Amino acid sequence: MVLPAYSQIIDTDTSDVVIRKTSKEKPRDFNISDVIIKLDKEKKNYVVRADLDIPVSTALRLNVADSSGTIIMYLINDQSFKAGVYRVKWQMSKCMGTEADCYQSGKYLCEFETDQFIYTKDFFT
Repeated sequence: MVLPAYSQIIDTDTSDVVIRKTSKEKPRDFNISDVIIKLDKEKKNYVVRADLDIPVSTALRLNVADSSGTIIMYLINDQSFKAGVYRVKWQMSKCMGTEADCYQSGKYLCEFETDQFIYTKDFFT
């Protein structure tokens, strides 16, 4: 289920979120990389990617908010991860007309949170 941006309803469907460990090396600090956005082959969806550095085993949350700070989707919600570097990829439906179930072009915030760390990175679609 994809919902329009600036909605008060939160998208909790994580079926299109892919998380994979890219390195067993333990990072020194918590971090989220620059958020990278590309269009898929059909140019109907934004494919969004962020790399997470996790220095110790922890439960974390990763969500996306609109430009006002309202959470619109949870990518990871209190899931436990071992130390390492992870890549998170997900899709956001691009609005190409009058569709109701899509995300408008604009500024979004990706928030990475653990019990020891909160970091917000903005990105534009």
